Amino acid sequence: MPDIFISPEELYPDDIDFETKASKEQIILMLRQHPVVNLKWIVTSILMLSGPTLLNLFGIFALLPAGFSLVITLSWYLVTSTYAIEGFLDWYFNVYFITDQRIVDVDFYNLINKRVSNAEIEKIEDVSYTTGGVIRTLLNYGDVFIQTAAEVSEFDFFAVPNPERAVKILDDLRSKV
Repeated sequence: MPDIFISPEELYPDDIDFETKASKEQIILMLRQHPVVNLKWIVTSILMLSGPTLLNLFGIFALLPAGFSLVITLSWYLVTSTYAIEGFLDWYFNVYFITDQRIVDVDFYNLINKRVSNAEIEKIEDVSYTTGGVIRTLLNYGDVFIQTAAEVSEFDFFAVPNPERAVKILDDLRSKV
């Protein structure tokens, strides 16, 4: 049975891989931003869907030829669906991995651009997290900040669920090194 729920946090995932993962490397924690961050593009997309209806309600389409109003409507829905798909892809493919050997930050910019940064566990110098505000506290999500001695000196895991767990896992890994 297919898993239709996309989890923003998976502990020891078996079915997840990434490009630069070594054969003996084990993913301990996979993180995405909390689903609540999707509300902005979801609500905006829903409001955008009503655009042609509002134009028709105010009689603007009545002033235009039928073919022209059809092209405008189809173009509007194309832009709206592109915006919604881009919002989902941005959330889905921005992923943070904590493995037994390193941390990996995959930043998805668009379909042809992404940046993958990683740092070995030994190079982690400091790990902290912040939560603030009513929504973040109630839904238990926040930002994890990782200072390293690697080429990329700071890793930021933004709006991840249960940031305290991620910090604890990283601290445990650092103590084993």
